[in-house]
Amino acid sequence: MSDTPMTADDVLRIAAYKDRSPALEAMVIAYSYHRVAGDLAAHLGKDATNWYCYATWTSKAVGESLDLGPGSPFIEDVGRKLGVPQRFKRLFRAALLTLLGPSYQLGLALANRAIFLETASLAVNLWNDTPDRYLRVSPGSGLTPTPPRFLTDLLAEADERYLRDAAQLLVEARHEDDPAARAELMLGANIALSAYEQARAQKALELVLYRPVRWLTRVSWRSLRSLVTRRPFPRFRLYSARHEDQPWLTRLLESAWSSLYTRHMFAVRTPLSDVRVGRPLTAPAGVDLAEVWAPIRNEKVRKLAEEFITEDQEASMAGVTDWVSYRDRMRFIVSYFRVYQTVPALYDAPFAKEIAEGLAEEMKRGLVPQAISGMFAGNPGLGRPRRVYRYPSESDPDAYEMQHFDFEPFLEAIPLGPDAK
Repeated sequence: MSDTPMTADDVLRIAAYKDRSPALEAMVIAYSYHRVAGDLAAHLGKDATNWYCYATWTSKAVGESLDLGPGSPFIEDVGRKLGVPQRFKRLFRAALLTLLGPSYQLGLALANRAIFLETASLAVNLWNDTPDRYLRVSPGSGLTPTPPRFLTDLLAEADERYLRDAAQLLVEARHEDDPAARAELMLGANIALSAYEQARAQKALELVLYRPVRWLTRVSWRSLRSLVTRRPFPRFRLYSARHEDQPWLTRLLESAWSSLYTRHMFAVRTPLSDVRVGRPLTAPAGVDLAEVWAPIRNEKVRKLAEEFITEDQEASMAGVTDWVSYRDRMRFIVSYFRVYQTVPALYDAPFAKEIAEGLAEEMKRGLVPQAISGMFAGNPGLGRPRRVYRYPSESDPDAYEMQHFDFEPFLEAIPLGPDAK
């Protein structure tokens, strides 16, 4: 890891660059979060984890899920969990690419970039002793041009008080000498940052989880009609509409699929193991639940936690029924923070040395370095010509605009000081 702390210019350059593949972009962001986590640890120590530790491993998992090429670990994992026989793997991949579509990659990647920009720009400004601003993607601002519809449909509004709380708690933690009190302040900052970014990502999450059902029930037959009549229709609007506004059959299937995915397939990445969110949260080796679940003494942190969990340990650590639910998701995440707060492995580098060096160069140059291309040289499947199923080009015309979108005109510096609204 570089000894030079990340700066606001670094964060802006990484987030605003738009010519990386979605998978590579998420890996660069994961390594950048790791750098930010280390920078904060220089001031706060490593006795307790900061939010950027968790973001590191989550973004790495996002990058792996955005790799939909031949031999994709994500597709292999989904196929394994669904029990797809080996002889049907190619057909399964073709069907999955059709159901997910380009907007899966591009929508999730855009939300990931925006959240990185907002949360990392906050962190790198903390040690001015006046954490007074952060960069935000503001499609609704009067200072910006009219945004494309997909931008407002993918980035939900979130309460900025959480960012103010996070900044203040981290500054207080830096000046706290008692390790236990400092850990509580860091826990509060973790909760506040997740409360903000999970609300911000809500629409993108709904797009990712609901899109397969909406393609089957609302888009597929319209696509056939469009081919015959040569009359286009607004696909992305159907994909991004609210769940409550869908026809009853679509709502029923969306809820069933989202619950099935949550209970049987979705997991949160950690360096120790993947945490299955549909099952009750368990403590990793060396963590005493009685100790980490002790009553929170700091009043501000306690009130933040009480927005999402109670002191009923069993209820708070129960598995999630539907990951789309913001309240249920945050309840599990806050419990996860409490249980994993003293796990030092979360500070570990998320990549091998060679890959980390390539990503570090990518962060500086904004170009794909040779080291990144060489990471896949050992995969024999990529070294010979083969037929590869690609997205049907007619399935998502809106994806072209998303792929070439530049959110630089929509960036604003938002004040966080006492006079900020």
